[in-house]
Amino acid sequence: MNTIGDEATLAVKVAAYLVEQVGHAVQVGTVRRFPVGFSWLTYAVPVTGLKGGSDTEELILRLGPDYGLFAPYSADPQALAMRSLEGSAVPLPRAYWSSDDPAVFGAPFLFCEKVSGNAVVPWVSANEPGLEEGYRKQLATEFIDVLAALHRVAWQDKPIAALAGGITAGNAAVVNVEYWETQIGRWAMRSYPLVDWGIRWLKAHCPVAPRVAIVHGDYRTGNFLEVDGHITSILDWELVHLGDPHEDLGWASLPMYMGGSKLISRLAEPDWFYSRYSEKVGFQVSMASVRYYQALSLLKLAATHMAAARCFEEGRFNDMRMPAMGSQIATALRQMEKTIEAAP
Repeated sequence: MNTIGDEATLAVKVAAYLVEQVGHAVQVGTVRRFPVGFSWLTYAVPVTGLKGGSDTEELILRLGPDYGLFAPYSADPQALAMRSLEGSAVPLPRAYWSSDDPAVFGAPFLFCEKVSGNAVVPWVSANEPGLEEGYRKQLATEFIDVLAALHRVAWQDKPIAALAGGITAGNAAVVNVEYWETQIGRWAMRSYPLVDWGIRWLKAHCPVAPRVAIVHGDYRTGNFLEVDGHITSILDWELVHLGDPHEDLGWASLPMYMGGSKLISRLAEPDWFYSRYSEKVGFQVSMASVRYYQALSLLKLAATHMAAARCFEEGRFNDMRMPAMGSQIATALRQMEKTIEAAP
């Protein structure tokens, strides 16, 4: 049930909330929703007087509706991650206020700053021209270096440590598999023998992580902003968690993010990607672990498609992209099977 309301209603609620937070009057202009994403709703919120003067700045408000793709949501993981990464070499928006209390806006929410830049889209055909070479190489270099910087962060004394929950280098993989097994149990509308087979294989072949790191969970082209070949912000932290850094490598290297090329996330030659990442992160990439997490990533992708199909069938999300995603469940599982069969 949608309890968020329209943009005009939301603007009134935002103004009242911000007054409570900053302790003085503010004016909220026209709130605009961005027509992107499959789960959290994203709004641009212009606010005058936030710092007590007459300047207007635009905030970003993210809401996790109860009818969304991965509902029910919590703002805590992304808020904790964003606060933990302030001052690091990972460019991302500054997080302001957040809560899981639906009494405020009707859903869990997060306010953060708006960062300038454009998103490079991974969804292109094989016949579409690639990025200009110098521009691509610069962007790829930063794409690799930022990921390595994320995985180097000493998180143990930062807010995100609240998510640790007993995670270790030895159990990171199986904890991850069990999480997605639970989600599939919630979302699948029928049984999939390939899912059961894949989960058994993943549990039987869990690698040991080189370290427990902050894992973005959806690191790829399309989830960062850039200006003139320089990354200005990493976006979409709702799947962030602590785990094996190889998971982000496996996800970024999935074929559906290559845009018909042979480049990881349509940016980097694979050998160079893994070599530079290893140099920057401080450990040698295990290609066996990358392949393992490619297989797990394809299971995650199938689970996402299952969630989309259920959202549409239950009438919670009236978006024709949902059944289109549901039609890709078998494709993702077949790719998972081929990836597992090719494993040494």
